[in-house]
Amino acid sequence: MPVNASQRSDTAVASAVSAELDRILEGNLIHTSFQPIFDLESMSVVAYGTRAGGPEGSLLESPETLRAAAVEAGRLVEFDTARHVGAIRTSERAGLSAPRSLFFGAAPSIVTGLAEDETALAHPMVLEIAGHTLVDADLVPLLQAIVRIRDRGWAIAITEVGVDPHTLALLPAVAPDVICLDLQIISDLPDQRLASVLSGVSAYAEATGCLVLAHGIESEQQVLTARALGATLAQGPLYGCPDALPESLPYLSGVRPAPSGRLAGLRQDTPFSVAAERREARISNRGLLLQISLFLEARAAAEDNSALVFGTFQHRDNFDDWAIERYYPLGLTAAFVGVFGHGFDELSLSDSMCAVELDASDPLVAEWNVVVISPDFAATLTARQLGEPSPTNDTYEFILTHDRRLTIEAARTLVARL
Repeated sequence: MPVNASQRSDTAVASAVSAELDRILEGNLIHTSFQPIFDLESMSVVAYGTRAGGPEGSLLESPETLRAAAVEAGRLVEFDTARHVGAIRTSERAGLSAPRSLFFGAAPSIVTGLAEDETALAHPMVLEIAGHTLVDADLVPLLQAIVRIRDRGWAIAITEVGVDPHTLALLPAVAPDVICLDLQIISDLPDQRLASVLSGVSAYAEATGCLVLAHGIESEQQVLTARALGATLAQGPLYGCPDALPESLPYLSGVRPAPSGRLAGLRQDTPFSVAAERREARISNRGLLLQISLFLEARAAAEDNSALVFGTFQHRDNFDDWAIERYYPLGLTAAFVGVFGHGFDELSLSDSMCAVELDASDPLVAEWNVVVISPDFAATLTARQLGEPSPTNDTYEFILTHDRRLTIEAARTLVARL
């Protein structure tokens, strides 16, 4: 079949784009621009967002075009690495050295590689992950990577919250230090969806003390909107578009996450240990705990695709056919479902659920837990047997709480074991 002029033109453009991408990546020609992030109280710059484009006048000058070309060529990892290094070098030459003073965006597929790069991690930044990308990500290795990145002093920001309802449910699992609300995105949401997003963000921020950053500020009226949404940080055309760093840099304190107590989810903690610090346990039997568990599971099912669900079953025998029948549908609809127990390495479950094997010495093996979190609901049932743990022991001490912060802390102890 003859090749027409249009096809020849498309081929020529593709070839030119490929050659330009090679030139930029191999010649370290990525141009980094910086957009200031302001503290809404002091109106001082506390950090900068980063954007990476090609050289001025280049076919790939636009950051969006350059990234798209890297994706098309299968060189996204190389591109992200180069722009990360470029941002650090440019900022250091300008005298910017405060930790977490740069926001750097990366796809989940890049995050797992970043966690293994000791050189890259030596310069703590704020890692931005788009909320909607979490839905299709392999969540367990991503969460493990985030833990390693945090251990090196980095902070985590979730952007585009509201694009996908699953994102709100996954906030307690990711435990972001910063939630970024794009005013252009959320202003286009239907009223009920908007109310759900704002309620979920507000509840999470109140429970954890995380920071809220409003993107896309274009007017003073939007500043008022940002404040009403609980934002303490702002970024947008009103405060300056992406550009070179100023010759005289203001003092940068860096975006330091608010104190979050036990949100790190230390492995020696369990839902019962964190709940018992602030709630008095009551005595009950297996029958009542089962009814409470069924209620919480039903509540999670009613939340459809916006629930985070964790269940601990002590031993493999407790996760019987009836339990599988209850949790399998949850796995198909909830944002994330994790089940834990000793002997769970023998389980063969669908991709919709994560089964976690517990060592026999793990204190979690002695507990019965059901944790459910959604934008509109949060509850934890946590119990452990009194006396010697055994199948015939029917006496438990238990705590049932609907406190969101306490429930998030309970969830984090489980996330730490994924």
